Amino acid sequence: MNIETKFMGLNIKSPIVVGSCGLTSNIDTLKKIEQAGAGAVILKSVFEEQILQEMSNNASMSHTFEYADETYDYIVAHTEKQSLAKYISLIKSAKEAVSIPIIASVNCVSASQWINLTSRIEQAGADGIELNILLLPSDVNMTTEKIEKFYETIIKDVKKTVKIPVSVKICSYFSSLARFAQKLSWMGIENLNIFNQFFKQDINIDTMTIEPANVFSSPGNLHRTIRWTAILANVVNCPITSGGGVHKPQDVIKLLLAGANTVQTVSAIYEQGTEFIEESIAFLKEWMQKNYFESLDDFRGKLAVAKNNESSAFLRVQFMKYFAGIK
Repeated sequence: MNIETKFMGLNIKSPIVVGSCGLTSNIDTLKKIEQAGAGAVILKSVFEEQILQEMSNNASMSHTFEYADETYDYIVAHTEKQSLAKYISLIKSAKEAVSIPIIASVNCVSASQWINLTSRIEQAGADGIELNILLLPSDVNMTTEKIEKFYETIIKDVKKTVKIPVSVKICSYFSSLARFAQKLSWMGIENLNIFNQFFKQDINIDTMTIEPANVFSSPGNLHRTIRWTAILANVVNCPITSGGGVHKPQDVIKLLLAGANTVQTVSAIYEQGTEFIEESIAFLKEWMQKNYFESLDDFRGKLAVAKNNESSAFLRVQFMKYFAGIK
């Protein structure tokens, strides 16, 4: 069985991509991920906010000792340089340790830093860049047009800056998700990654405080991912990487049938180890053999929503149709 495919235009040995997380910042783990059969890996995101926090902490310390202004500026600049140097070092070490594509992931809060960081990452030798654009539409003064323009500007600027493949990771919080995803796909990106996992909060009713909720995805998240993969597969102008709710080997096949080019997993690796990758690949090959499929292209997108198909089951939103048995 041939399970090779492409990810961001790069040839990979399997459709399983390990997403950005703490595990992918460890070289020994990256080796295990490759040995287990993953096609590519996305390194833990470098967050501009994290760099800014480190700069702020060191700057505050410098004021405590009443350094001269030029010394203060040096400390701030040095902190930024050192923080980025750590990530650059991770990219270079990862490239030396494994042969599968190494994708760097970037999240910024200021427009200029998207260009600065992605340019440095390309120079470090990353095979591609994931733009991990996280924007919760909570500001009532922020219009739909402004939110979409924010994404478009970042992509346009980065594509002008780097020559390596670019993937854009988005959330589902758009008033017209299909239209916007299609628009992004026509901006020259090599891949669209659905969906972002936002930090989740919970409320402790005993202490009446806000605290972190379970950081992992749940199997219930898969249904949303399947639906939107199927809807977008024949709408966008680039391949799709689908993730969120992938906890069983069967889930990989479901997303491929829905139209995903590659499948991203994180939570399952944390909970089950890299063995999940091995089991998923073995199950995929066995399933393909049973159904007489020789390659992923033989069945990929078999259940995706066809263009202009208003009758697709994935477009149903009312339970009434289900209970009434309406086809």
